[in-house]
Amino acid sequence: MLSTFSSLAFFALAGAISTVPVSVTIMILLSPDPRRGALPFLIGSLAGSIVVVGLSAVGLQFLPVSPPRLHKDEWVAQIAIVTGALLIAYSLYLFVSKGGRDNAMLGKMKSRFRSARPWEFVVLGLGLNLRPKAILLAVTAGAVISVQELQPLPSSLLILAYAAVVQSAIIIPVAVWLRSPERAQVPLTALFNWLQRNGRRIAAIATLTIGIFLVGYSILQL
Repeated sequence: MLSTFSSLAFFALAGAISTVPVSVTIMILLSPDPRRGALPFLIGSLAGSIVVVGLSAVGLQFLPVSPPRLHKDEWVAQIAIVTGALLIAYSLYLFVSKGGRDNAMLGKMKSRFRSARPWEFVVLGLGLNLRPKAILLAVTAGAVISVQELQPLPSSLLILAYAAVVQSAIIIPVAVWLRSPERAQVPLTALFNWLQRNGRRIAAIATLTIGIFLVGYSILQL
């Protein structure tokens, strides 16, 4: 069971370490009318995580193919090894690729925020959960929860906990802004500028570290 919780925590942390969601959040908070978009965007992001992980956890229980007879912790370890290897590969991609595509996408979003309606921010939050990395980690988390064959309440709590952690890069800036919108302007601007310079490299290093840890730790569990 310990490997289950630790794996879920690292999957969620790997999902939270991404420059796009936090950059989009800060752009919304620094826009002329942040109240129109901040909370709808947060709601959409959280709902998207909950839906993807929940559907994965429920859907995998109805697969027609029966899994091999392994101990639950062994299943979790094998899932974590595969996911860790994919995270390592993704981190290498971040190291060698440039962030021009992400910057162009963020630029288009920024101009759109001036006229976007609240429901559009909800859709944007939902849509960011459909990025390849987000889907990989959410489906993996759902598989880990499904393997445990828990009752609905514990499973729901795990799904909510995963969603809260993976969306922490959105929750924390919004919470800081809600506490004091005026005082939050300077640190949010500084954080956004820092992310544009260093975010991709930091995300690559952190993702590589988490991927290596997942693979090493899970191998020890087998």
